[in-house]
Amino acid sequence: MKRSFKFVAVAAILGGLAQPAAAAEYKIGVILPYAPPFGIYAKSMEAAMKMALAEHKGKAGGLDIKMIFENDNNKPPEAVSKAKKLINDDKVDLLMGGLTSGLAIPIAPIAVRGKTPLVIINAGADMLTGKRCSPYVIRVSFSNDQIVRDSGPWLFKNGVKRVYAMAADYVGGHDLVKNFKGPFEKAGGEVIGEDFPPFSTKDFGPYLAKAKAAKPDAIYVFFPGGMGIQFVKQYDKFGLKDQILLTGPAWTVGPLLAPAQGLSGVGFKGPINYIPQLENAANAKFRAAFKAKMKRDPDEVTINGYDAVKMVIQALDKIGKKPKDGKAMIEALRSITYNGPRGPMRIDPKTNNVIQNIYMVEVVNDGGKPSYKVLDTIENVQDSPNGCKLN
Repeated sequence: MKRSFKFVAVAAILGGLAQPAAAAEYKIGVILPYAPPFGIYAKSMEAAMKMALAEHKGKAGGLDIKMIFENDNNKPPEAVSKAKKLINDDKVDLLMGGLTSGLAIPIAPIAVRGKTPLVIINAGADMLTGKRCSPYVIRVSFSNDQIVRDSGPWLFKNGVKRVYAMAADYVGGHDLVKNFKGPFEKAGGEVIGEDFPPFSTKDFGPYLAKAKAAKPDAIYVFFPGGMGIQFVKQYDKFGLKDQILLTGPAWTVGPLLAPAQGLSGVGFKGPINYIPQLENAANAKFRAAFKAKMKRDPDEVTINGYDAVKMVIQALDKIGKKPKDGKAMIEALRSITYNGPRGPMRIDPKTNNVIQNIYMVEVVNDGGKPSYKVLDTIENVQDSPNGCKLN
């Protein structure tokens, strides 16, 4: 019996040694705001991020990838708390977050102090890859300046001379008006008025009346989520759709909002970094897969999360093993060129901000439903350092 026991014990040990070693794990912490007005975007982005990971069977560079999702409820203190939890308790290798500028700005210093790479998945605040840039912070979505900078001269060239500007009263809204205003005025245009309604605004009538009285050629706007739905419908109801061009970053009439806006947004012209109608092989595949899963077209926020995961996967495949530290992952991301649904993309080593195409689009009536048409493509748009000094 002793001899039999020894044989079983040795066989068990040898059997254990013969088992293949489990792949090392790479953990990604994701912070999203599931509360209004951004919850609709957060749920969509989570689905797309999981879809991107599933396309690679949850693996990259010989590593098993695990994503941990946290809800910041659209509150900066909660975003900070969740960032600390993911870095200190969950020991994530990389952080993704910042669906809005107000949520990205406070978590960036947490990531930097923890020497954990932060991939900004949507927020456009210029300072994040400008004067507050860091070797640990990288952005794959856009900067507010990048989206709207060239649209002012484009509009002026196409007959728009006088503009009245309106945007939601937060960092992103103020950035977008400022970044449009400078190049537009330099081109010869004039911004004849500005308003910044709070997120709580339900009735845009007083703002629209003020804008109409100024007699602009166009009204430049940015309102996210439910604000965008309400504003565009009221703009139409107020009788302005056929009188004054509506323009601004086309997020206000994005694919997630367009079904609720109906044909009220038809005629809107403005810049954006993604529409589902872009004609390239990667987008055809992504759009079909997303539509099969979610029963609707992807939107301009969703794509940023999808691309973030795909770019991390590509970087890990290039490294071929677990990065030794956070900076190694950032360097890998900076070294790749990614051809995704938005078109060709790469990271600018001077700012850690993405270089990408910006599309001037128009909302059109497609058989009784709103759709999008590309009017012009501005290729390889990148930011100046804007005070950024990366070491």
